[in-house]
Amino acid sequence: MATPPTPPVLDRWFPSRKPLPEPRLRLFCLPFAGGSAAIYTPWANALPTGVELCAVQLPGRERRLMEPAYKSLPALLDVLMPVLTPLMDRPFALFGYSMGARISLEVCRRLRSQGGPRPLGFIAAAAPPPSHNEREPIHELDDPGFIAKLREYDGTPEEVLQHKELLELILPTLRADFALAWSENGADASPLDIPLSVYGGKADKHVGMDLMEHWRAESTAEVRIRQFEGGHFFIRTHGPPVLAAVREDLTRWMAPVR
Repeated sequence: MATPPTPPVLDRWFPSRKPLPEPRLRLFCLPFAGGSAAIYTPWANALPTGVELCAVQLPGRERRLMEPAYKSLPALLDVLMPVLTPLMDRPFALFGYSMGARISLEVCRRLRSQGGPRPLGFIAAAAPPPSHNEREPIHELDDPGFIAKLREYDGTPEEVLQHKELLELILPTLRADFALAWSENGADASPLDIPLSVYGGKADKHVGMDLMEHWRAESTAEVRIRQFEGGHFFIRTHGPPVLAAVREDLTRWMAPVR
């Protein structure tokens, strides 16, 4: 049976998605602050058989650069949930990196509060739980202070930080993204009841492993914590081990699915 064409709205939110006729699982991936769906593109053909990659492209980057980025987590969820839920008619899991972990957690909470489908699992990488977010709200700093903090995270190339016109173009998105990543816990902060895997970098100066341990309180189901070589952006410097861990987690979660 031929796969139906992708609606334009899904094409905008999932630019690299290649729909499978009968996916065993859909993996929704959300990026770090300033990142895009492209960070996950290499995963498409390396996930377990039957897993459909759904890498989310948020407004304010790449082809969506001229769309204002969301700085309010509830406002983002209001537009994101109607995009995600039609694709949650199959078993699914979420992967969020840094800011993406914060968004993914709220997706799980919103699904629970709305009586929506239950994820098979959630992978949170390079992010503390919001209950123990000790990071400075750098999005509130003036431009020189904010740029100095971006350098400390080592996620924005120096040539971009030195390029005045390009920096002016992307700075609003970066500020909005860090506001999302810093978002405080909402009213619906009770523990989830789904398996949770937590990935952390051994040399991450911003999210130490002591903070990662607090994710254990975020789910009443199994919580596994994994350490990887590298700093905050270990997904870039040690990508193969991260992908191997994702494959292992998804395979375990899919085992009961027929």
